[in-house]
Amino acid sequence: MIKHFIFGFCLALALTASAMAQATSGPAVNGAIPVVNSVERADAATAAAHSHTSAATITISPGPAGSLTQSVYITGIDISNCQNAAVTAAAPTYITTTGFNGSPQYQVGSGPATAGLCSPASVINFTAPLKSQTPGTNVTFVLPTFITNQTVSVNVYYRLGW
Repeated sequence: MIKHFIFGFCLALALTASAMAQATSGPAVNGAIPVVNSVERADAATAAAHSHTSAATITISPGPAGSLTQSVYITGIDISNCQNAAVTAAAPTYITTTGFNGSPQYQVGSGPATAGLCSPASVINFTAPLKSQTPGTNVTFVLPTFITNQTVSVNVYYRLGW
């Protein structure tokens, strides 16, 4: 008898919780304001920065001066390396960063020796976003100086938050 009572109580509790979750996670029902939008991810990128200019700096600002102090969260990076004419092999270079603990670097080779070809793109998707070291401070990605006929394209996907 007690087992039936406990089972019934747990079932009623589960059904109530399920009904409450449905009422608060979808579109507004009967004027109710949803608490959580189930299709939204808190760690999703909301912006992207890009460069394919030799020795360029991609600067990501956590907001205008005087705004609330936010951090920059990097959610992904992709790097492509192409040649528009034959290149002479050169030592690898690096995309360097500022504003992150450990100052991560990303290696870029001189690429394939055949004109018009690209090395396979490097795609880095962070399982958990890479957070800037100090809230309110810019972060940078500094591209290397390209060798003759080389073009490196860098996309940085990010969001701002507290």
